[in-house]
Amino acid sequence: REVFVRPGDQVAAGAPLFHLDGRALGASLEAQLAAAQQARANSAASTSRIPSLQANAANAAAGISQAEAGVTTARGTLTQAEGRVANAQAAADAARLALADAQARLGLFATISDPRAVSTDERDRAKFAMERAKAAYDQARGAVLEAEGGLTAARGGLADAQARLAAAKASSASAKASITEGQQAALAAQAGAAQATAQAKVVSTDLDRLTVRAPIAGQVLRLNIRVGEFASAGTLAEPLVAMGAVNPMHVRVQIDEEDAARIAAGAPAQASLRGDASKRIPLTFVRFEPQAMPKKNLNGGAERVDTRVVEAIYAFNPSGIQAFVGQQMDVFVTAKPIVRAAAPNKTGDAK
Repeated sequence: REVFVRPGDQVAAGAPLFHLDGRALGASLEAQLAAAQQARANSAASTSRIPSLQANAANAAAGISQAEAGVTTARGTLTQAEGRVANAQAAADAARLALADAQARLGLFATISDPRAVSTDERDRAKFAMERAKAAYDQARGAVLEAEGGLTAARGGLADAQARLAAAKASSASAKASITEGQQAALAAQAGAAQATAQAKVVSTDLDRLTVRAPIAGQVLRLNIRVGEFASAGTLAEPLVAMGAVNPMHVRVQIDEEDAARIAAGAPAQASLRGDASKRIPLTFVRFEPQAMPKKNLNGGAERVDTRVVEAIYAFNPSGIQAFVGQQMDVFVTAKPIVRAAAPNKTGDAK
């Protein structure tokens, strides 16, 4: 889609080099961001419901306490009603006995054959006493019935209070279950929001990876990609962008294995560019490569094809020199002199 550099540009590490087509990922990122926003909204809504559910649970717990107090009051009322019934029944029993006693006294007068044996006044007093006892008994029976009605009402009140307590406990259990469900829903919504956000980050990372950036600070050496071309990774003979650090420059010096023993680490060296042998460039020793390599550029003639070379890396400052990366140089290294073996003495020669 875009190419941000040209050959020869100096770029910093992380600078964009070129950008691949990311329209599909961009659309996917918008969808993922919308999904993440919706998931966060669901999470916030689920979380906001928890305080109201907790308030409902608190109200339900208060309802249980109130219902328990009602049950206690109803039980006290039932106990009082039972006591009133017992008292009324005792009073009725006493009135019944008094009535029976009065009836018995009045019956004694009926057994006397001679009316003159008992005065009319005594007979009337016995009759009136029986009537008073009967009235007292009727009143006691009414009190018993009234007390039994109060007892029945107290039992009904207790049953109602117990029903309200059971309903309050059921409401409290339902409120607690609602809190648990709300918390689980909030956790699920939070997990969904986190997952949607993570998926959006994955797509965002993939979208960011479509912008290829410089791995190091250096110079763009070659550009093998143009806007509109198909950029295929790993299938081309050359990279899409070649770059490297060119200050200082380095030269790889190949030394035949026969001469390797004569080159010491740090040996001074000079180089000249091909076509300009008159200008010598001072080199600074960097290191030896630890592995000898087969020689690729054979001199011909009697040189063996299995000749090995040792590579020495030298550096030089390219300022003021028109040197190009990949250009060949002639390098002159200060080496130890060749040690020639002494010729053996012939027999009879003077020593």
